[in-house]
Amino acid sequence: MKIIAELGINHRGSTEIAGQLIEIAAEAGAWGVKFQYRAEHGFYQATHEIGDEILSREIDENYIPPERVLHLVDLIKRQGMAAGISFFKSSDAADFGADIDRFDFFKVPSAELLNEDLISAMAGFGKPLILSTGGHSEEDIFSAVEKTRSIPDVVYLHCISNYPVLLGNQQMAFLRTLKERTGGPVGYSSHDQDWEVCLIAAANGATVFERHLTLDKFGKGIDDSSSSDPAEFRRLCKLLNAYDTVQGNGRREVNQGERINMQNLGSSLYARRTIAAGEVLDETNTVVKAPRKGLTWSDLKRRGLTAVKRPVAEGAAVSDLHFTGPKPPLSGKLIDFCNEKQLSIPVRLHDAKILQSRFPIQNNELHLSYEEVGSFRSAMEEGLSQLNLSRHYSIHIPDYIDSKTLIDPLSVDEATRTGSDQVISACVDLALELEARTGAPVPVVGSFSRLRPEGKRETYAQLQAYLERTGRQRGIPIYPQWLPRIAWYFGGADILDMFCGADDIDIVNDIGMELCLDLSHLILSANHAKQDWHGWYERLVPLARHLHIADAVGIDGEGIEFGKGDLGDPRAYIDGPGRKVLEVWQGHLSEGDGFEKAILQLGEQHG
Repeated sequence: MKIIAELGINHRGSTEIAGQLIEIAAEAGAWGVKFQYRAEHGFYQATHEIGDEILSREIDENYIPPERVLHLVDLIKRQGMAAGISFFKSSDAADFGADIDRFDFFKVPSAELLNEDLISAMAGFGKPLILSTGGHSEEDIFSAVEKTRSIPDVVYLHCISNYPVLLGNQQMAFLRTLKERTGGPVGYSSHDQDWEVCLIAAANGATVFERHLTLDKFGKGIDDSSSSDPAEFRRLCKLLNAYDTVQGNGRREVNQGERINMQNLGSSLYARRTIAAGEVLDETNTVVKAPRKGLTWSDLKRRGLTAVKRPVAEGAAVSDLHFTGPKPPLSGKLIDFCNEKQLSIPVRLHDAKILQSRFPIQNNELHLSYEEVGSFRSAMEEGLSQLNLSRHYSIHIPDYIDSKTLIDPLSVDEATRTGSDQVISACVDLALELEARTGAPVPVVGSFSRLRPEGKRETYAQLQAYLERTGRQRGIPIYPQWLPRIAWYFGGADILDMFCGADDIDIVNDIGMELCLDLSHLILSANHAKQDWHGWYERLVPLARHLHIADAVGIDGEGIEFGKGDLGDPRAYIDGPGRKVLEVWQGHLSEGDGFEKAILQLGEQHG
């Protein structure tokens, strides 16, 4: 989608106001900014009618000379946007001399759609050309289309030349006809009272949008009432820029947040009592309860499962695991491979013994819930008894401090700040204890995603000072991890604004903040920004002291199987120094089948 902020005469003839509008357009996510230009005096010959008098006075009073327009063109380009201009007669373009080439695109306004000389002159500049169709019949529009067939890079905009256009006058389905007749991209020039109709234009095939931008839509300028103020324009850009993502690819794919919710909200079978191997499942030995951690009656019926092959402990979820035989441990060759590459898998207290038995590799990352952190705080020895202390550990701080609150040690809320500090300090205590018991360093990783009111740079500075004081000064490094732009928190999607953007890369490099680089999150955040994640990787990897590895696709497809996303060959990432944690989504299920598959994939690639 290409969204053009039309300045028109909403700048009031002031380069300062024009500069503000350009900054707003850039911040909102506009593709380009466009000026209208008429020579300084005498554009209107007859000014005896009231409408003529108003237009003539407005145009003359809001004139900006070419040298100041070109200064604003430089500002537009520094903001990463395209700069365009409309002319109403070809001779006016001469006011810019050779600098006319500094514009990125040109537009012929609706009133001049049939002005073949003007169209030819604008096309002669060799830049993309936009033609607006307002006020013209189908016959005139299609005639213009045929006459411009030989001009490359032409985009026609559907337009209704009312100021403003009232709801119901848009004739938006004509966009489909226009697209069919031109055979190329089409767009919409909006003077609507309701900016939201641009979304209907998008649904009808528009990919280029022109919308007037003003500081005050209730101002006295003649274009204000058919313009968007900054808040509306930001909303317009947000929704149109997300249009392709919102539309998807025509398939229905389950996202990670839905998987989490189906698990948390759904139900499955649990053992009423201990169920012996060989026993048939029925309503006397099972009960249906939430969450869905195991199989349902429908699953069993569909797959023809009846008798379990393994015992099911009282209260345990009935899972695939109970219908399989004992699973052998990882082969010696793959164990050596994992240790050589310092590959690690996540373990939780409840599955640590099983996973550490099946995967007797050197490195594990302990993923803790806030309740487990509390149990270590109150009973350290009991918690440690569930872990194999011959292994080397890293610790992942829980994302939550309770069922309703994300971890945020810099929060303006005292309870959140205190609770976060207690959780983080307890993780550091555990790291120190594990380091003493295992003789190996225990780095700590955490997700920090909440900005302070003072702004982003100040938040990073405060976070770095906090992590230094709480962690490194006690002998334990705490690495904030790179995050996705869209995170699945509390059963829904949350848009993050830390450790997920190009500006964040600038800041962490400026302050030298060491990181846990999560490649899956990196891919998702770069995809959301529509940038190449490899470039982000090159800028971040010098700061990476810990690595999480998984594949990813799109903006929310996290932790997918290697080879099914955008990661490509993971070889380059597992050959480097330091520990690499395999963050395969739900790789721990069925005694770690997902982890085994990932290790087999990596091991095969390395012979």
